[in-house]
Amino acid sequence: MMIPRARKGQVFIVSLIVLLGIVVGFAVLSAHEAQVRSTPMVQEVSWQLRSQRIASVSVGEEVEAHIVVKATQEYVGSIVVKVRKDISFWVDSDYSIKTFPVILKGDQVTELELSLVPDEASTGRLRGYFIEISFSATHTDWVMENSYPPRLKVLPQPK
Repeated sequence: MMIPRARKGQVFIVSLIVLLGIVVGFAVLSAHEAQVRSTPMVQEVSWQLRSQRIASVSVGEEVEAHIVVKATQEYVGSIVVKVRKDISFWVDSDYSIKTFPVILKGDQVTELELSLVPDEASTGRLRGYFIEISFSATHTDWVMENSYPPRLKVLPQPK
């Protein structure tokens, strides 16, 4: 038994419409689910040297980026912490990156730490270092204020 050509074309078009409807349905559900998720709040970000808050450090000294994040609702995903070089009149560059898988319930607080050793002083084109935080589950970012402090100045090594 052969199906006429016109009938095959109609079956193809109906199949295409059904498939497109399924894709659109999943896209709408995914977008709604992403909106329901709540991005955690960045409560505190600081630079620390030997457990003391600092605004500057010398080249070669180990410094710690200390971040406190609080969930407003359940958050399951990863938090990516980037320490970036603040370069004048050019594109900033990643210096150190660490990914933290987290499961947080509403009102739960977590502390994240990332150690680094700055390799360049804040001279010439390099203004300093700053922190950027990405929340993978909600596709949102937080960036440290563009001033010194809170951004980190790096001094040349003492002689």
